[in-house]
Amino acid sequence: MKVSVIVPMYNAERTIAVPLLSLAHQTLPPESFELVLVDDGSTDRSVSKARKLLESVSYRWEIPEGARRGVSAARNKGIDHAQGEHVFFLDADDSLPPDFLATVLEGIEREGADLAWIWKITNPAEFQALRKHPMALKRSGVECLDGFLKKPRNAQVMVRRSFLDSSCVRYTEGLAYGEDFDFFVRLLLEALRVHVEDRTFYLYRRHPFQVTRTIDRLEARKATDEAFRRLSGFLAEKGAPGEILFEMKRNEARARINLLREAWKRRPEGYFDALLESPETEEAIRFAGQGKLSVKWQMRAAMLDLARVMKG
Repeated sequence: MKVSVIVPMYNAERTIAVPLLSLAHQTLPPESFELVLVDDGSTDRSVSKARKLLESVSYRWEIPEGARRGVSAARNKGIDHAQGEHVFFLDADDSLPPDFLATVLEGIEREGADLAWIWKITNPAEFQALRKHPMALKRSGVECLDGFLKKPRNAQVMVRRSFLDSSCVRYTEGLAYGEDFDFFVRLLLEALRVHVEDRTFYLYRRHPFQVTRTIDRLEARKATDEAFRRLSGFLAEKGAPGEILFEMKRNEARARINLLREAWKRRPEGYFDALLESPETEEAIRFAGQGKLSVKWQMRAAMLDLARVMKG
């Protein structure tokens, strides 16, 4: 079994046919991959619909079921069930080009890489331009991490199972938002070699029911702020190179400024004032004021600093 494709599913009755059918059209022989479709406590007809769709496919599949615990827990459960030499994570509303699994697998094995980084796009027309991304010519995990933090972009990964186990990296359970960013950063820090795939891509679908469109915007900003501060601490504890810590700190400062701006718009009682007075806000404003962020972010931080002075 070369590849285990892990798909977390929660109330995906409207969309689950998309990934399942794209797997049925893969050029990689069906005996070389499996589907682990983890149901995360769905209350609609997701499971019955998936079983019906899977009746006629040639690849191996299973549907572990359980109570609602969130997408990160579902992916970790999928890893526990996976039997393949490599693990790939596919969402319950996205699709893959027919050559995807075969192409990415060939690349990761040819280069002896710990993981493959794959462009995640919404339109195939975007594919050519993405090769100018800072990560495009990188190969080591630290180089890729530096490029990714300088210019974050949605990413999908295929991971060698032996590396996943030796590094002990798993999805951080309980994150409401940004779990992919968190997982990817921690993987890259541990990786010796990364295969950056430039021959095929992951097709990310936009629709009204996806989490990124239905989650409360303030809650998303809160989750991102918390995740980025946690990651900064993690990288420091791991002794990451100074340039990595600096780029993560820049992302952390921008996340705090974004949270403050959203809190200012929404004005939940006392929340903005409490944020404004926190040490993390003071650090972010000071960081921007030292010229470590772009002019746009410096101006945003200056406006928040003015609000803090006026409040005082």
